[in-house]
Formats: sequence, C-alpha cells, structure tokens
Amino acid sequence: MLENIMLGFLMYGEMSGYDLKQRMLKSTSNFFDASFGTIYTALKRMEVKGAICSREVVDGGKYKKLYSITEYGKSDFTNWLEQPVDFTRTKPDHLIKVFFFGFLPKEKAISNLKAFIEEVEEVHNSLKILENQIKETSDVYQFSTLIFGINYYKYVIDWSHNLLGDLENIKKGV
Repeated sequence: MLENIMLGFLMYGEMSGYDLKQRMLKSTSNFFDASFGTIYTALKRMEVKGAICSREVVDGGKYKKLYSITEYGKSDFTNWLEQPVDFTRTKPDHLIKVFFFGFLPKEKAISNLKAFIEEVEEVHNSLKILENQIKETSDVYQFSTLIFGINYYKYVIDWSHNLLGDLENIKKGV
C-alpha cells in the first residue's frame, strides 16, 4: 500500500523522501501513515524495481535526493488504481484495550479513557484545520477522504464520551 501511495504522490511531480512524508501527513495520515524509515526503505525497493528513479541535488547548501516516477512506475500505479476497490474492515486497535478495561480499577480505566479522548481530539482538530486549508485546492476524491477522517474521529470521540459517562455512572453507583 505504501508504495502505491508514494507512486501516487510522485504522479504530481518530483519529491524528496521528506516531501513525501509531509504530503502524507497532510493528506493520507488519517487512514495510512508511515515513518521516515519505512518511507526510505520503500523508496530504495521501488528504485531497484524500476518504478522510480532519483537524482541528487544541492538545495540551499544541503544535499537532497529527489525521486520521480518512471514510465514503468506510472504503468504499475495505473494498473493498481484500475483494480476494483476492496473493502477491508478497519483495525481500531484502541478497542482491544477498552474491551479488557474490566480488569482495571475503574479510576484507571477512566483516566486512560480521558487521555485517549484528548489524543483523538488533537487529531480531529488538526484535520478540521486542514479541511479549511485545502477545501478549495484538493480534488473531490482527496477532500472526501479528509471528510471521512474528520467524521470517523468525531464518531470515536462521541463513542468514547458515552463510554466515559457510563463508567462514571457505574463509579457513582447509578
């Protein structure tokens, strides 16, 4: 999946590994993200495969490696993109811990849930800021994936607040 995402970004033009990571942070990170290490490993693999090529430049006195997509890479990306969209279940890993919260003291479960809500709210807020920044510059497909992320995180926040209310009521003996 990562290689296809990077090929898609490179369809727009030449980019460094850093540029690819920044592009990912501003677009696909609400449903797919990768570390710099993973990105650079994939870039090496893609270059060996012939899907991309690179050139070295000096920009502002700094060494930079720029990657561009080859004709083979464009063909590979287009072939992947033309395949039907597969539905896969999401993997909300946070539910695994919540599922077993019954083994924690209620105070600890409440504390962990409050910290989780704060974390998700930060992501949600960053996506809301991004929504206003890119509304007019993104195409309908890219913008719709951002809206999905915003709505998904809003759902997770609402669900978590409902669970928190239930836990606090249990704590009070209601």
